[in-house]
Amino acid sequence: MTIKQKFSAFFTPERSRKIGKIVGITVAVLAVIVIISLSIYSIAAYAPLRVNVDLDAERQTVEGFGASSAWIYQELGAEQYADDAAKAIEMLYGDSGLQLNIFRYNLGGGSADAALDNVWPYNNGWIDWGRRAESFFIAENYSEPSDFSDPANYDFDNRDVEVQRLFAAALDKGNIDKVVFFANSPHYLMTKSGVCTGKNEYDNNLKEEFYEEYSDYLLISVNGLATKYGLQDKGIEIWISPANEPQWKWGGEGSSQEGCHYDPEVLAAFYDVFWNKLQAYNAANGTDFRLDAFESGSYEFSIIKDDIRDYLEAMSKYDYFDELGEISVHAYHAEDSKRIRNEFASYMEKNFPDLAVTSTEYCELQSGEFDTIESGMLLAKVVLYDLTMIDATEWSWWLSVAKGGYNDGLVYWDGSGEREQSIWVLKRYYTFGQITRFVDDGDVRVDSPISDLTGWSGVDIGVFKKPDGRVVAVVINDGSAKDLTINGMDKFVGTQVQVTTTTQQENWKESTATFNGVLSLEEDSVTTFVFGA
Repeated sequence: MTIKQKFSAFFTPERSRKIGKIVGITVAVLAVIVIISLSIYSIAAYAPLRVNVDLDAERQTVEGFGASSAWIYQELGAEQYADDAAKAIEMLYGDSGLQLNIFRYNLGGGSADAALDNVWPYNNGWIDWGRRAESFFIAENYSEPSDFSDPANYDFDNRDVEVQRLFAAALDKGNIDKVVFFANSPHYLMTKSGVCTGKNEYDNNLKEEFYEEYSDYLLISVNGLATKYGLQDKGIEIWISPANEPQWKWGGEGSSQEGCHYDPEVLAAFYDVFWNKLQAYNAANGTDFRLDAFESGSYEFSIIKDDIRDYLEAMSKYDYFDELGEISVHAYHAEDSKRIRNEFASYMEKNFPDLAVTSTEYCELQSGEFDTIESGMLLAKVVLYDLTMIDATEWSWWLSVAKGGYNDGLVYWDGSGEREQSIWVLKRYYTFGQITRFVDDGDVRVDSPISDLTGWSGVDIGVFKKPDGRVVAVVINDGSAKDLTINGMDKFVGTQVQVTTTTQQENWKESTATFNGVLSLEEDSVTTFVFGA
């Protein structure tokens, strides 16, 4: 039988009619799906948007916003860059700038010691010498582990001087009310590799026999700085973060900065030792230092062997866990994903409902410098989603100052004189300021569900109530200009609203409007509305 004959035998008139009917039904179903989808999109994207604000439905109390001092401060703090440093600190912590109230001070592990210059990995081409960091411990005095427990072996006058100079300048702005002292690695004399990174990927690099000494090292270092700058007398909260992103590999070839991996059970066991040391130290010295645990590198599930759930479950087996009150997480991998946040929030609500969450680090992990409103809106979304979806009580960006070429800075600095301006910022600086300059420590977030359940309108909102009765609404509009109807704000109808907007063309543009129940949103913008101003 020829191919033509086989074809004719298969496609009989009856079979052809059935196939035609199936094809017709399929096309009709697809057409209906397309029509319904377009209808839903049209309704979501173009129907009047409404947000129902419930000022009585209080969520978390906001504790503020911050950024890290890591790396660049070691150079920027030099005396010859005093003018640039003063400008950068004002832009970050001053009233004319972002008004950040949280300072994250990087406690180095001593990787900058000259004794390590010719030691792996610091003798390899990939190492970034700018990411080596000083320690206050005088390594030359070391002969046995107990030396770490002797305050006489620490120098707070001649070490980390440049960072201290900028720290003091930031404190002088008067806005800082919380300092987090965070360590990426224990001192290299306490590690198995003998340096501030693991010899191999995923090595638990802190020696077990140094758990107590590492605890003493942290407490003495923090107390030395707290005493020198009178932090407790100024009413500033002091937190200690011994581990940073413990689930990452932090070792092996290519390691370019300080870092220490901890398996879940290892970190949980160390925290037990540190917690007991912390309580005894506070009692003996009249301090009120607190443990910041555990700076999880991400709250996304199942991205590597051990995710945030494994660490929380390991820690929960110890008595100290019930005393923590909060945990810290980083927003890497979550980006602007609502699904990841919903999964994490559901897990926390089910398993640890009394544990608050702080979001303590994030940057846009891409090379370049994105001076675009799209990049600015991404940062605003990450902050707003963490505040509104995982109830984060505070939020911090990674590097407060960077040197350019990567999307990791709020303020950028070039001390070489090669650029026309030595200090510059990108759009994210202004969109972050749309939040940090208006939402303060002590403000309370309230429920503000929006009618657009699909998210196709591109509008997101967070609403915060101030102790004096004013209300702040931060609105992201990722799309064309549109109006947003606000329900639940009747008491402000007819009053003046302070409006501040950042778009691609303008930064922190100020205006006023008479509130009539509707807010006008500019195309691709982040806008802050202050009611009762």
